[in-house]
Amino acid sequence: MKTNRIRNIRPAISGREAMESVVGEIAAIMNRQRILTAAMDAQIQAVREQYEGQLATDSEMLDRKIEEVRLWSEANPNEFGSARSLDAVHGTIGWRSGPPSLKTVAGWTFDRVLQALKNTGATGYIRVKEEVNKQHLLSDRELIGPEKLREIGLRVVQDEAFYVDPKLTEVEA
Repeated sequence: MKTNRIRNIRPAISGREAMESVVGEIAAIMNRQRILTAAMDAQIQAVREQYEGQLATDSEMLDRKIEEVRLWSEANPNEFGSARSLDAVHGTIGWRSGPPSLKTVAGWTFDRVLQALKNTGATGYIRVKEEVNKQHLLSDRELIGPEKLREIGLRVVQDEAFYVDPKLTEVEA
């Protein structure tokens, strides 16, 4: 017959002095990570600055060129025939249809549309979402009490997490 036993795990640290030493090692590792991260960020920023200007110039030029082609396309619909795109030597131009969406007509709001749907009996087009208001239950947990919460299938839990918050040194950029 096999039994499951819970084994007590003894801490690897024995004594306050050993714990202080390990927390010192944690602080040193975290400081080293912060220094390396700062150095990496500085290099990334330098590379960004090196290419930002040309990328911005190219983006502006690209937007102008695309606008020129769009204007030409609108002025020359006969080039497209019945198609929505046109193959060229260096690429394809055309119009893409986006997904259908609903917008209100002039003078209408979605609140007014909602009322119109209710008035016409088209309630199948109205969405109603019911869900437990957890925030309200949590804020009233003392008023409700644990017994009543248990009756409705709830209990309040609050996790606890261990942390080490080492005293870190300043990192120079």
